[in-house]
Amino acid sequence: MHSAEFLDPLKNNVMYLIVIGAEVEGRRFIEMAVEQGHEITLIESSEEKARQILKENDIRVLHGDIADNDIFKEAEAARADAVVASSYDDSKNLMAMVLAQEYDVQARISLINQKSHSKMFEKLGVKALSDPAGVVASRLLEFLR
Repeated sequence: MHSAEFLDPLKNNVMYLIVIGAEVEGRRFIEMAVEQGHEITLIESSEEKARQILKENDIRVLHGDIADNDIFKEAEAARADAVVASSYDDSKNLMAMVLAQEYDVQARISLINQKSHSKMFEKLGVKALSDPAGVVASRLLEFLR
């Protein structure tokens, strides 16, 4: 699922979204969500990436690690409509999904970087995009046809 597919039906409904990780996919998702007027909190462990995102977007940025017990509380996860995990570390993404489930966040969406991890995410009822680089590569190959 592309981030645009997730957001299109929500154009008229402002949502509170928590994004984990400011990798390329997460950054693009944030840009699109902000364009549609959604409220975003980013949790990012890299101080440099956190500062850059803050410069580029009018969103709340929490510099910290998902493993920090209080980071989801600080992000106000109890009122989140969705948690989107977009880091390149599946263990961080999985932890974010477990925490989102504990906070009863209904929409839990994650990138999965290693296909072998898919079952763990499926058991949690997570909507997932497996092998994002492979999805892009496949789409590029389609243009050759």
